[in-house]
Amino acid sequence: MPILAILVILIQIGFAIHVVRTGRETFWIYIIAFLPLLGCAVYFFTQVLPDMGNSRTVRRASNQLLKALDPERELRKRKDELDLADTIENRIKLADECIEAGFFTDAIPLLERCIRNGHDEPDIYLKLAQAQFGANQPQATVATLDELITKHPQFRSHDGHLLYARALEAAGNPVRALEEYQALVTTFPGEEARWRYAQLLQQQGQTHQARQLLEEMQLRARRSPKYYRQKESEWIKQAESFLKAEQQT
Repeated sequence: MPILAILVILIQIGFAIHVVRTGRETFWIYIIAFLPLLGCAVYFFTQVLPDMGNSRTVRRASNQLLKALDPERELRKRKDELDLADTIENRIKLADECIEAGFFTDAIPLLERCIRNGHDEPDIYLKLAQAQFGANQPQATVATLDELITKHPQFRSHDGHLLYARALEAAGNPVRALEEYQALVTTFPGEEARWRYAQLLQQQGQTHQARQLLEEMQLRARRSPKYYRQKESEWIKQAESFLKAEQQT
């Protein structure tokens, strides 16, 4: 047997023993056994190396690798925590994971119960609205955000305001949506609000205003630093594509 193969087997055995002794989840043994090189490398960087130091970079890389290997790992962890202790904090953490994983309908009752129990902080309302919008419930999203502003009139959120405009648009109320988008044009920190405003203007037959807004986006992008163009590249590229397509018609 080649020396390299023997070495890999020894490493697999060593890591398997490490899994058992440290009480880690048994799925690691299967990963190490059936994906010898990749499995051992992933186990080393996500499980062994972090124990050798407390580097924030290492922990972040480890979490990303774990999420790629087992996307629902954190979700299961949050469910277990809620089963052990049914607290507001654990409900919110589980709701956050549900939203991130795309399980919006699962997040809604978790957040609604928090509010019913008297925990009506603005952030909880905003999370609930995000879950409702993700679950294709635009009218409920609008109602939740209206209630948020009624209870917390001083609360301000750029993301919440954009969500409100999008929910109005999705609920079939383009007039009010245009009003909200127009207010966002000068306040939203990025290009998404401008792009969505231009899209709705174009859909409502206000092509000239839409084109003017997209041309302003292009001009702003050219004058902005590189990091801003990279961060907003999705919306800048869509604006460029729209203007090019219009020139060809």
